[in-house]
Amino acid sequence: MDIKAYLQRVNLTDTAPPSISALRELHRHHVHSVPTGSLSIHSGENIILDIPWIYNKIVVRRRGGFCYENNGLFLWVLQQLGYKTQVLSAKVKNIFTGIYGPPFEHLILTVDLEGRRWLCDVGYGEGIVEPFPLEDGWEEEQDSGVYRLRVEGDEWFMERKEEEVWRSLFKFTLEEKKFEDFQEMCEYHQTSPSSVFVQKSFCSLQLPNARLTYMGHRLISTQYTKGGGSVKTTQELTEEEIPSLLNDKFGIVLNGKLIPKDENIVIPNHLQSDCSSMPDLNTYLQRVGLPEFVEPSMQPSLPGLRALHRHHLLSIPFESLSIHSGEKIHLDICWIYEKIVLRKRGGFCFENNGLFFWVLQQLGYQPRIISGRVRDKVSGDYTPPLSHMLLMVELEGRRWLCDVGFGEGIFEPFPLEDGWEEEQDSGVYRLRVEGDLWYMERKEEEVWRSLFKFTLEERIYEDFRDMCENLQTEPNSFFVCKSFCTLQLPHGRLTYMGHRLISTEYTKGGEKVKTTQELNDEEILSVLRDKFGIVLSGKLIPKDG
Repeated sequence: MDIKAYLQRVNLTDTAPPSISALRELHRHHVHSVPTGSLSIHSGENIILDIPWIYNKIVVRRRGGFCYENNGLFLWVLQQLGYKTQVLSAKVKNIFTGIYGPPFEHLILTVDLEGRRWLCDVGYGEGIVEPFPLEDGWEEEQDSGVYRLRVEGDEWFMERKEEEVWRSLFKFTLEEKKFEDFQEMCEYHQTSPSSVFVQKSFCSLQLPNARLTYMGHRLISTQYTKGGGSVKTTQELTEEEIPSLLNDKFGIVLNGKLIPKDENIVIPNHLQSDCSSMPDLNTYLQRVGLPEFVEPSMQPSLPGLRALHRHHLLSIPFESLSIHSGEKIHLDICWIYEKIVLRKRGGFCFENNGLFFWVLQQLGYQPRIISGRVRDKVSGDYTPPLSHMLLMVELEGRRWLCDVGFGEGIFEPFPLEDGWEEEQDSGVYRLRVEGDLWYMERKEEEVWRSLFKFTLEERIYEDFRDMCENLQTEPNSFFVCKSFCTLQLPHGRLTYMGHRLISTEYTKGGEKVKTTQELNDEEILSVLRDKFGIVLSGKLIPKDG
């Protein structure tokens, strides 16, 4: 192995003695020259946790690799150049469940230099471009985004800012590890059906202020903007185009035949380490009154999707009671399943649509998550990005909007078509498009009122974590200001709010008739139990601010 050959591989002719400026240059040139990816797994090549083998693959054969390869090689380089290094183990946060993976899932490095400790990571994908000061609360904008480190006890959290929301990438401790400690997880990520590296054939390379990614049959170009924003464009690829694209864009020529793969990352259906209950599809179907929903009716179909959507809304309330009874809401599918399915509660959009997303995945619908901004009835202003989560399903040649977490929203899946107008049991709705913004509107007394607006940009469940926290704690949040629970009925709605029980009957053309009953504190709990089937574990503090 030759350090000069490595320097040539990362487009450096030489490097200075150890210093922070030299380390920055090495780190930046590595991520700009060596892709991260999973192509070995999809072209018949076994990855070996051995530095000479990795050197041959990345330096001689001019390939890339995942974290064990990229950071393993970078460890050797730093050692050759006289840097004082340590190997650490990180747990990556699952973008759907919010659960962190097992130990040794991600390999990272630290370097002691110039009186400070620096985090180095050239094997994460959308991670840091330059070494990052290992200091609690440090925030820094780099070419690939805005990052910060946060400490809780002995755990460090690496976070990335996306549209003003901090998303955790991984967490780690400062306990030193050895390169060999990652052998088992290196094997796991090559063979387990649950591994993202097995589920997707991909190759991703950092560019100045941008990133280029091949995945499955797509080429994705990402342009980073100031403050953590990004703009993505996607090009569809045929199988014949992929090899030449890998050669032209990434400088990669594979020895074996690539089998492109881009499976949906399905939320695991097995018990997670911090789940107290195993999600079970049949138990959910019983919860929503569809115990007979079995093969062949479980095959994806529009009648099946309509039945699921309608029965969810008729069985599971939209509610904020957790916030007013001392229960913290967690953006975690296992926790939400236990709350809604086993404890027979309801929830707000992140809970209801999060659970519905899992259900649709289990049934093969391949749903996608999108983000909405809700319109305030009083001010007319829209809430911040990521304040409403909804779903989109492609089925029978059309796209359908699904939303079981809004309150007075659609009763059945709604065709995603500009100008589409439809009367459902819960009212009359239409979709309207302005530029790339879609508006969901509801007809009330012959006037169209906007409920929320959204774009079709695909999101991940994890994107909503900070907003889930915000809506539980922000004093101006609707969910903090009002204790409520509302359930869709055939042609009507029943709503508890504060000290009131409101019965709404929908009539033709979007009209409605409301009746209100005042409640005292003693009556509220019996109303929740008798009308909504809800028994709270904590003391409810009614609120209608």
